[in-house]
Amino acid sequence: MQITITKEQQTAARVAGFMYLFLGALAAFAEFYVRSGILVPGNVVQTAHNIIAAEQLFRIGIASDLLGGACNAILAVAFYTILKPVNSSLALLAAFWRLGEAVILGHMTLNGMTVLNVLHPSALPGAFSNGQLQAIAELYLGMQGDEFSIGLIYYSLGSTLFCYLLMRSRYIPRWLAWWGLLGSFIAVVSTLAIIIFPGAGSLQPGCYAPVGVFEIVAGFWLLIAGVTAGRVTSKEH
Repeated sequence: MQITITKEQQTAARVAGFMYLFLGALAAFAEFYVRSGILVPGNVVQTAHNIIAAEQLFRIGIASDLLGGACNAILAVAFYTILKPVNSSLALLAAFWRLGEAVILGHMTLNGMTVLNVLHPSALPGAFSNGQLQAIAELYLGMQGDEFSIGLIYYSLGSTLFCYLLMRSRYIPRWLAWWGLLGSFIAVVSTLAIIIFPGAGSLQPGCYAPVGVFEIVAGFWLLIAGVTAGRVTSKEH
């Protein structure tokens, strides 16, 4: 069945392309510039000192995560607009999964704010020693990481379904859609493995590289070329 492209879909495609690139830049900044420069795995004391010394940068990282959650909602709506003619029910489900990720990312930042409150010099005066406060802060940082993993489940499920619909629609080259589908599925399996088997944490961040590179390539493709009319393989949509 032939699918025509509307002006709304073409605009949504370019919005989705921009969001892919912008979200990738935000994630790289928050993870590789902010957190990797502040958090010291296995060293609670040094991590606490780094957070206090670079509090403004830590807060910028939190703001970046909040902005990323908001932009995920934009991405979800853009892809729903593009893909609802292919299968409106599956496009809506994928959008809800990505919105679930946005909500989790928003809540995840609460742990970061709590860490700042716990480590603040005026926090709970006299109730806990510095070592105890640092241990509490480390607990909240761990919860932030756990919540991020939960968000990745919803992210990768939504991405898998969106890429499946892109593959069916042929709005973008099939090789690119297949790349995204495979990379997203690898992310689903890997994230579940990390949650079930903590020792599998060594899979990060390599297991997310395929879908990450896909989003960069697809982002430029959608931003520059948009989507082209294609055919679905089923009359159901």
